[in-house]
Amino acid sequence: MSTVNHDLPFTPSQTTTRLRSWPLVVRWLWLVAAAFPPLLIYLRTMAPTVYGLDSAELTTGAYTLGIVHPPGSPVYLLVGHLFTWLPVGDVGYRVNLLSVVAGAVMAGFLYLILYQLTRVRWLALITTWILAFSYFIWISALTAELYALQGAWVAGLFWLALRWREQQRPWQLLLFTFLYGLGLGNHLSLVLLVPGFTILLFVALSPRPPVAASLLLAAAATGLLGTLIYLYLPIRYLSTDNLNYARDYWGINLTTWKGFWWMVSGRIFGSLFLGVPTERLSGELLTYLHQLWSNFLGLGFILGLVGIIMDFRRRPWLHLALGLMFIIHSAFYLTYRVVDKQFMFVPAYFIWVIWLALGAQHLHQWLSRAQQTSPPSPSVSVVPITLLFLAAAAFLLNFPLANVSDDWSARQRGEAILSNLPANVIFYGTWTDVPILEYLQQVEGVRPDVSTRNLIFIGRQVAPLEVSQRLEAGQIVYTSRRNWFPEAAFVYTPLEKCGCYQMNLAE
Repeated sequence: MSTVNHDLPFTPSQTTTRLRSWPLVVRWLWLVAAAFPPLLIYLRTMAPTVYGLDSAELTTGAYTLGIVHPPGSPVYLLVGHLFTWLPVGDVGYRVNLLSVVAGAVMAGFLYLILYQLTRVRWLALITTWILAFSYFIWISALTAELYALQGAWVAGLFWLALRWREQQRPWQLLLFTFLYGLGLGNHLSLVLLVPGFTILLFVALSPRPPVAASLLLAAAATGLLGTLIYLYLPIRYLSTDNLNYARDYWGINLTTWKGFWWMVSGRIFGSLFLGVPTERLSGELLTYLHQLWSNFLGLGFILGLVGIIMDFRRRPWLHLALGLMFIIHSAFYLTYRVVDKQFMFVPAYFIWVIWLALGAQHLHQWLSRAQQTSPPSPSVSVVPITLLFLAAAAFLLNFPLANVSDDWSARQRGEAILSNLPANVIFYGTWTDVPILEYLQQVEGVRPDVSTRNLIFIGRQVAPLEVSQRLEAGQIVYTSRRNWFPEAAFVYTPLEKCGCYQMNLAE
């Protein structure tokens, strides 16, 4: 009597039989159906030009191949630079397209993962749409930011890890470790997923033979090879006169090991790591749970819990891997003291939707068995209809919330400031205005005579002293942030057309 190892997602014989039953063209059509609708919707709702905050900074960094704030994100800048060559829109629009494409790629990989785990194509397809049209995933795919590309990278690594579990071809493991090392060059939070990926790659591979030590050493080497992407930092530090935050704000030499490690480790943000006070952690957790609940419209949250409970005995290795990824990633950002961290949980949403799909599958199987034991009656496929309703509801509710296709506010703000400032002045602002000014100056060549300084990087203690020294030297200083300076130390003359103030020393 033959036995089936349920620790594996499926057996090779099952794979061969099922793949032969689906012509290649049909399988590709399913994949296109998963990724193409999100691509079209993201294109329809994406930002039409450069966006504000980190988005403007990353766009300028991608165009100039400059040095942005730590840890530098060289993969994003290099891939984003390729998008700046596209013959559509302005440069801001082109780099926004990177997030659009990355969001669609994440949807494609998610479909492949869900089909590999459930072997139900309609379930994989609809659940992919649920994630693609959820609020926090949708908005990550509309502007130049790191998170959509991070989500695509995590999804691609997860799919490759499952393929390695099934086939254990050495090149698959080597490709995984190389891409993992390379992925750290987009977002270092990928390191938080190491324990989960280790379980996914190596735990419960029986009856397969153990992985050879030589292969593990080769995998470690290819992983280190991928991290060499960070050599971008010292190379560009020496060769660029454009955007270079390491040089212009902190005086850090990235060609030295000390300076390089300062940049890569994100030491400037060190006080923010584990920075949430203990008494506020419960509130942060409740906020996050509400965010997770609302992102999947409640029902998706419940189905995720069902998936964890009902599928754990069948594939404990999978849920241990997913659980470690989810808990470690979520715990780090729950304790990270920044105001915009609600956008940083993309990997957690990706993990939850896998549980959602497994929960829906178990519920569908349970209802099918119950229907077989009851008297014959007209039946309705409850689970597919419910999932379609959930995907449609996510789309209809989030479309007006996520749509930024008419948002020109960042560009208009920057143009208003530069068009009204006098010649050869120094402007002090924050992330809401300085990055967009840098974009207009360094990408579009507007008003290069204006010097900009980001108060966020200078700090509240240093900024008043620096401004005082510049004023004493006879330089003209403007600011958009009076609250960063002691009122008694300066006199402010408003320039209403740009919402700015000329600063002078108080007598």
